[in-house]
Amino acid sequence: MKKKLISTLLAAAMLGTMVAGTTVSADEAAGDNTYTMFMRNTYVNWIKELKWYDAAEEATGIHVEYVEGPDEFSDVYAEVDQRIISGTLPDATMTKLSQTNVYGPQGAFADLAPYIEKYAPNLQKYIDENPDYKALVSDENGAIYGLVKESPIFQDFLGYRADHLEKAGIDPASIQTVEDFTEALRTLKDYYGKDNPNYYPLTGREGVFRFAAWFQCLSDVSAEASHGIYMSHFKDYSFDIMSDNAYTMVETMKTWYDEGLIQPQFAEGTFTEGDWEADMINGNGTFFYDYYNRAEWFMENGGPEADPDYQMAVLDNFKDADGNVIVGAGACKYNEECVTAVNANCGEEKIKTILTFIDYFYSEEGIALANYGVEGESYEVEADGTKKFIADYTTEESKPEGEKKWSFLSDRFTVCKPVDNTAFFAWNAPLIADACANYMTEDHIRTGLNLTYTAEESEELANLVATVFDAEVAGMTSFVTGSKELNADNWSAFQDEMNGMGLSRIEELQFEAYNNTYGE
Repeated sequence: MKKKLISTLLAAAMLGTMVAGTTVSADEAAGDNTYTMFMRNTYVNWIKELKWYDAAEEATGIHVEYVEGPDEFSDVYAEVDQRIISGTLPDATMTKLSQTNVYGPQGAFADLAPYIEKYAPNLQKYIDENPDYKALVSDENGAIYGLVKESPIFQDFLGYRADHLEKAGIDPASIQTVEDFTEALRTLKDYYGKDNPNYYPLTGREGVFRFAAWFQCLSDVSAEASHGIYMSHFKDYSFDIMSDNAYTMVETMKTWYDEGLIQPQFAEGTFTEGDWEADMINGNGTFFYDYYNRAEWFMENGGPEADPDYQMAVLDNFKDADGNVIVGAGACKYNEECVTAVNANCGEEKIKTILTFIDYFYSEEGIALANYGVEGESYEVEADGTKKFIADYTTEESKPEGEKKWSFLSDRFTVCKPVDNTAFFAWNAPLIADACANYMTEDHIRTGLNLTYTAEESEELANLVATVFDAEVAGMTSFVTGSKELNADNWSAFQDEMNGMGLSRIEELQFEAYNNTYGE
């Protein structure tokens, strides 16, 4: 189906600029094994440090010359718009899928499908074996204007100060349910809060409504129904206010707020990342629910220096009343914000060069290199055939900026390639690697879904989500902080108000997109 999006920057004058002739350089005509690529500057700096990336260029004989863009994602995509308009797009570019769906059919990006079939057998095999990927990147005519980055499947972790729990006499194994967790917060508040008015056992950054998985009220979409705002909220800040459990979540969070168990500015949505980090390092907080490797981050960024007893740990997912593990919200397999597109003005030889380089990472050799490195240098093969890192995570990741290192953080964008989740999780300090091995499993995580929309649906959905999501957050915040009384009548009125603003229409659009994407 058609997946173009409407762009306010797209004008008739632009079209004349971006398709006005195809220029093939002398180097390209001679088969030059280089190409240029526009990319977020932070990613470029990371790529320059990677030993495995250098090995890939050596193996393929292809060199990529990066054109550094801004650091903020929104600025990167805005510059892609401007480069298309001005005709200054490099050979390839980092973009997002919505842009390729607009600009590809308009003539800015090359249709890669016939070239993949001709020059990229490993990539073609991957596409054929992953129909969800093929459906995501292909339009109704089979054209492929962008290649989407594969990402690890992971959820947030509940990190905590293990030394805090030990001193307060709390056994982490006793915290099985949300109710157990609340009691632990009370014990910690009594123990540490009596002498420290700035201590709140649960803290965090920015958006506070990240606990829906604990209460089993995540937003969701399936062939049967659509619940809550799923678009862009399938992992962080995913919730369904129409679920009875959402009322329980807000009620519980209000209890935390009223009893001083949660950092009040965090609950109010005004606590920044820096505020949260300072709280955790300075001993003003014990628990947080955030990015999977944050517990180790605090160990490496000042925790033990602030307190010699400082020790972080990760708690298992909570369990429901029947003792079943509660599934957390997981990331999508494909990151639509990290896409590689090719300038339509490139000749066939240049496209061949670009795809040959990318195709290498879909070969057996390239997959091993990008996920484990070089045998004997960064990993060794065990007797059972499995790979084991011999390069030390802490030593490599702590090297000074700009120094070459082994690093296998597959949540970063380097080049479109398959992800080995086992390798990604193993490439962490023992604290996180062990937690990943235990909790990054199918019975712990719900994988996010990539949905495709028509241009009209995407525009309508984006406008509705921008309004309704913020209104949902504001409404729930008012209940948590007590500025609005939380009772059944007020909650029902809140639900009706959100539906009137467009929540029910959002759910309709998501339901249609699911069936168009995954239906027969």
